[in-house]
Amino acid sequence: MSTFSVIVPTYNNSQNIKTCIQSIQNQTWKDLEIIIIDDASTDSTPQIIENLASTDHRIKIIQNEKNHGAGYARNRGLDRANGQYITFVDADDFLSLNTLVKVQEAIQETQAEILRYPQQSFLKINSMLVSLDFFSNNIYNHQSSTFHPKENLPYIALESPGVCNKVFKRSLIDEVRFLEDKKWEDYPFCTFLLGKAQKITLITEGKYYYQHTLKHQNTTFQDIHHPNQNILEIYECCDFLEKEYQDQQLFETFQSAIHSSQKIHSMQRTRDILFSTSLNWETKKKLLTLLINLTERKYGNPFTDETIQILRQQKTFYQLRMNFLSALYQKEKKLESIQEIENQIRKLI
Repeated sequence: MSTFSVIVPTYNNSQNIKTCIQSIQNQTWKDLEIIIIDDASTDSTPQIIENLASTDHRIKIIQNEKNHGAGYARNRGLDRANGQYITFVDADDFLSLNTLVKVQEAIQETQAEILRYPQQSFLKINSMLVSLDFFSNNIYNHQSSTFHPKENLPYIALESPGVCNKVFKRSLIDEVRFLEDKKWEDYPFCTFLLGKAQKITLITEGKYYYQHTLKHQNTTFQDIHHPNQNILEIYECCDFLEKEYQDQQLFETFQSAIHSSQKIHSMQRTRDILFSTSLNWETKKKLLTLLINLTERKYGNPFTDETIQILRQQKTFYQLRMNFLSALYQKEKKLESIQEIENQIRKLI
């Protein structure tokens, strides 16, 4: 059994996959396995990873016969993983070389079930790297602490739900799996484990480099440019998260945090509409109003939520966007049923 299992789903990532895998191979902590799930790539990705595996016995390749998406690929990786701790790296991202040794040092010191380290988001334009930290809602990159999640409820709602800058104890994950065939599948997976854990540690050393590119089909920027009916899947993820907490008898303890989290992440999709380049302003106004109305109907008013106020106070860009949306909503909103709201959204996109 290795210390770490690093799960890497990939699909047509021939330009970046070698850099990604080598950043894991070259970690100063060597006791790890690398599980690459090729999701039926049609470019040269399979050849590249086979070449890498031929010189490193730690690399294990799973080949999907057809493309299923990140949730399915990560689940296959989880089924194969043997490490004491599990982490995820997306194929167009990479790690700083001391990341896992810093993680291991913190695990030995705190015995945490989840360890979280900093993430640097950037946009790659040709050979130029542009920081996107101003655009991110992440507020924990420069914090160091160890705590029980029951004693820090705002953390559950405010932490980024991405799995790629977190390390999870394998026994904590157990049979928990990602939603398949859904966007934002890491949101309920990660946020449920945050509440399930007994101890979480945040460190300021190590780094996950999260790359956006305007050319990639599955980036946040493509969602923003061309939003579609999949935008409603975030509400399915929010509802699934609540059910997971209820099934494990955790919802009563974390109810306020889960409702705040649902508001934050469903409201995040308004960004996709607000900055879309494929929708005219009248359509944007209608969609923004409908999405906010749907969030309020299902989870409560996002503009009066106390936990969201923390995010608004610490992130200027987020505050400006919420102020704008609040003013728009007060002017345009109509009281309608959840089903009618969803139907109207589908018609408009």
